[in-house]
Amino acid sequence: MRKSVAIHGYLLLCLLAQQAWAQSGLRGDYYVGTNFEQKAFSRIDPAISFNWDRRSPGKGLSRSYYSIRWTGKLLAPATGEYLFFARVNDGIRVWVGNKLVLDSWQLNSYKHYSGKIRLEAGQYYDLRVDYFNAIEWGEIDLYWKSPPTTKSASNPFAETGEPITAQYFFQKTPPVTVAPKRVNPPSTRQSAVVSTLPKPALPKKRNTVKPKPVPTPVAPKTRTPADTSLAVSPPIRRPDAEPSPGIASGVTLILRTVQFEQSSYVLLPEASNELNRLVQALKANSDCHIHIAGHTDNVGDARLNLALSEHRAKVVATYLTRRGIAHERITTEGFGGKQPIGDNMTESERSKNRRVAITIR
Repeated sequence: MRKSVAIHGYLLLCLLAQQAWAQSGLRGDYYVGTNFEQKAFSRIDPAISFNWDRRSPGKGLSRSYYSIRWTGKLLAPATGEYLFFARVNDGIRVWVGNKLVLDSWQLNSYKHYSGKIRLEAGQYYDLRVDYFNAIEWGEIDLYWKSPPTTKSASNPFAETGEPITAQYFFQKTPPVTVAPKRVNPPSTRQSAVVSTLPKPALPKKRNTVKPKPVPTPVAPKTRTPADTSLAVSPPIRRPDAEPSPGIASGVTLILRTVQFEQSSYVLLPEASNELNRLVQALKANSDCHIHIAGHTDNVGDARLNLALSEHRAKVVATYLTRRGIAHERITTEGFGGKQPIGDNMTESERSKNRRVAITIR
């Protein structure tokens, strides 16, 4: 009786240990800065599907300029080629089993990316997802499309993939536990009889390998739905529409208050007023296209300044598209410090060169 209780206790401990190891969800490490500069907090996220809009992801983070790294294990339910999809704003990198599947570490405006990898059923794969957001409107959704099955025809996500739910995310690979065998000791009478008889030859044992059991996925936890209530649809252009007064084709506008921190593509707070007026003018003139040129001062490496100016132009473009201006109406270019409007001798003059210019087309 005591041995039976001990065996049941052992099995219960194994079950509890397996559940602890197989906790669903991914570990999310949240950082201040777009390149994991300063850790703010960590938590377990049941899935990667977030839309923070103009909100902070959590305590210690602002609504702009943060990065997140999710790590854990991914369970493959079937064998075959998987397609991974991501809708992201801004940058994303995804590793599955140490293979880089998705890579777009740059400013993106609600774009979709995809990559593929072959996985084996019942196997757990290391998963790492890196993400950063620059200016507000942080959003990331991770999907996948499993190998074709008999149900693929009726699957509404057959073309675009489906969300990866918590039942496939784990903190660690659950251990395989084997219950101890129960051995009944022979009675004294049986032992006496057996001892007087010759021992029969025992057949040779075969080395058999039992198949590794596939762990049962943990039931999914409730996922925080993405908030899309503030999504803005791009304006519809009419071929017969005439441009409204206020913007003339061929004119170049220098946005005086749209400036940036030194050696950065972080917009200064006073930029929003002038950019919002530009949004209204573009909405009123739906046939106009614009070319955004980014500029820097002369401090630092010229090649880095060229890349920085390109980012500044893209930041302004992203600001406009997030407020309803169709991205097809916008082109961007960076000039670095090649076209200064100040003499670069003082900080006040250099600040004038950290600017953007808008040309109406």
